Amino acid sequence: MKRVIFWIITFGAILGACLTNNANALPKEYAIIVPPENLNAPELIAAGRDLYLADCAVCHGVSGNGQGTTQPRFGLKVVDFTDRAKMQSLAPQYLFWRVSEGGRVEPFRAQGSIMPAWKFQLSDAQRWQLVAYVRTLAQ
Repeated sequence: MKRVIFWIITFGAILGACLTNNANALPKEYAIIVPPENLNAPELIAAGRDLYLADCAVCHGVSGNGQGTTQPRFGLKVVDFTDRAKMQSLAPQYLFWRVSEGGRVEPFRAQGSIMPAWKFQLSDAQRWQLVAYVRTLAQ
C-alpha cells in the first residue's frame, strides 16, 4: 500500500510539473516587473556578455548553444539560447525570473534543474544585463 501511495504522489508531482511548464507562466512578483526600457542598449548587452562568460558559459556554452564544459548528468537539459523560436517565445520577465530563481522553483526543481539562483550573487541590474545579452544569442 505504501508503494502505491508513493507512486501516486510521484506521478502527481511529475504530471503537475509538466502541466505547469508554460514558458511564460510567472509568479506574480515577477509578472508585474517592467523590464528596463534600454534592454537593447549596447552597453547593457556588453555588460551582460561579461557576466555571462564569467558565470553562465560553463554550462550554457560560450556561444549559448547549451554545450558548455559542465553538463548535468541528470535532470533538465541545459537551455540552448541560440534556438531562435524558443527565445522569441520567452518574455524578458520570464528570463529574469529564471536567472533570479534558477532551479530552486517549480517546475524546475522537480525536474532536476541544478541552475543556481543568481539573485543572491547578482544585483537586479546585473540580472537584467544577463537577460539583455542572452536575448542576442538567438539573432
